Amino acid sequence: MRQLYLIVFLLICSTLSAESYRGFLLTKDGFQLTGYLNVLAYAPGGNQITFTNDFGDEYTIHPFLVSGFGFNYDGKPLRFVSRRHEGLWYFLQEDISGRAVSLFRLPRGGSRWIDDRMLRVFTEQPPEYYLEYGRGEFLAVPRTGYKRNLRDFFRTTSPGLANKIGKRGYRYRDLPSIIKEYNELSRRKRKRL
Repeated sequence: MRQLYLIVFLLICSTLSAESYRGFLLTKDGFQLTGYLNVLAYAPGGNQITFTNDFGDEYTIHPFLVSGFGFNYDGKPLRFVSRRHEGLWYFLQEDISGRAVSLFRLPRGGSRWIDDRMLRVFTEQPPEYYLEYGRGEFLAVPRTGYKRNLRDFFRTTSPGLANKIGKRGYRYRDLPSIIKEYNELSRRKRKRL
C-alpha cells in the first residue's frame, strides 16, 4: 500500500513542477480538444499525460481514452499516437511518417515534459521503437533480436535492404535512417498509371 501512495505522490510532484505546452488531444471519434499538455509520465499501466483544457480543468489522460495528442516543442511539432503493446498502453512519438512504414518511438527522459522515473520499476523494459505498416498493423522492434525482426519484415518487399541489417549503418541506432531508406525504395517501386 505504501508503494501506491509513493507512486501517487511522485505523479503529483512531477505534475506540479512541469511546464505546460499548448497543444491538442485527438479523441477516439476524431475531435480535437485544445488546451495545455503538462507532463507525460509512466505508470504501472503504461504511460499517461496530464492535460489542462481551455477552461482550466485538469485531467490525467490514459492512452486508451484518446487516439493521440500533439504540441510544438522547441519550434518543432511533436505528434503522438496511443497504442497497446503486451497489455500496456503507451503514447508513442511519431519519428518518421511514411507511406509504406511509419516509425514511432517510446518517449524517454531528456525533455522537461517527460517523467520517465517509473520506467525503472518495469520488470521488462518496453521496446523503444515500433513500426506501423499496412492498415494500422504494428510491430515492436526490441533491441534484442532486432536483426531477425527487421530481416523478416523486409525480406519479401526489399531483400537487398534485409541483407544489410546488422552491418555498419544498419544497426539498431540507425533505425530512423533504415526506415527512410525503405520508404524511398518503396516509393520508387510504385508505378504511375
